[in-house]
Amino acid sequence: MTDSLAIETTQTAEPAVPVQRRKRKRMTPFEAVKLVFTYIFLVFIAMLVLLPIVYILTMSLNAEKSLYIDTVFPTKYSFDAFARLFTETQYLTWYGNTLIVGAMTAAGELLLVLPTSYALSRLKFKGRKNYLMVFLVLQMFPGTMSMVAYYVLLNMLGLIDTYFGIVIVFSCTAVPGSTFMMKGFFDTIPKSIEEAAMLDGATRLQCVARIIIPLAMPMIGLICLFGFSAPFGDYMLSKILITDPGKYTLALGTYQGIYSQSTTDYALFAAAAILSALPMAVIYMILQKTIVNGLGGATK
Repeated sequence: MTDSLAIETTQTAEPAVPVQRRKRKRMTPFEAVKLVFTYIFLVFIAMLVLLPIVYILTMSLNAEKSLYIDTVFPTKYSFDAFARLFTETQYLTWYGNTLIVGAMTAAGELLLVLPTSYALSRLKFKGRKNYLMVFLVLQMFPGTMSMVAYYVLLNMLGLIDTYFGIVIVFSCTAVPGSTFMMKGFFDTIPKSIEEAAMLDGATRLQCVARIIIPLAMPMIGLICLFGFSAPFGDYMLSKILITDPGKYTLALGTYQGIYSQSTTDYALFAAAAILSALPMAVIYMILQKTIVNGLGGATK
């Protein structure tokens, strides 16, 4: 009986139809021209970005220490500028100062931004919209407008030439923009997750510590990165608040301790600039995925 059923099923089974591959759609002449011009534009933008970096790098390796060269690339290369950077200047001290200020700024900014952005995102209280409007207005004014006020206030508190004073300024000036970013990220996290946890007996603080912060780690990492990178590129604020050469940051020390002392040794100045940008370039390359996730919002 089973054999006859097997025979019948094999006879009635339809032959398998071979899967046809989709044919690639041919590009029209207009699409081909558009693609070519797109690649040309991208190459042009890449050259604009890479040209200053290549120029600074070749300048740091130029044995003649000159700003201008007759050829595209110097004929003589030397690592003497990098060696003199550590023997003739306080570059390592400036590097250490910048790392300390950057780490303290990232921690201070995070401590200010996290509770503020969570309250604006989750809590309903009187004046909430006014706070958001104030933060929005504060971002419209450049930081240079407040430099005199920063100096007067920190001088009254005795915080000039201290890491704590410059960290306060870096952290507080970044609060409005970082708060908007963090609040937008918190808004993408469903409130139902917290409500379910509270129904199970969790407090709001436990929800924040065990649910919200782990989900917001991409944005937290992004804000820490922005705070850490602030002292690496700042010159004007550091120039006003720091006068002790032993407490210079990289940007201030590179100009005050190298460029202003010898306006003809461009190789030494270029070597300092290359090494100053190295930590941030490495961090950005390592945290590319975190940065993209932080800008994209929370994952449900």
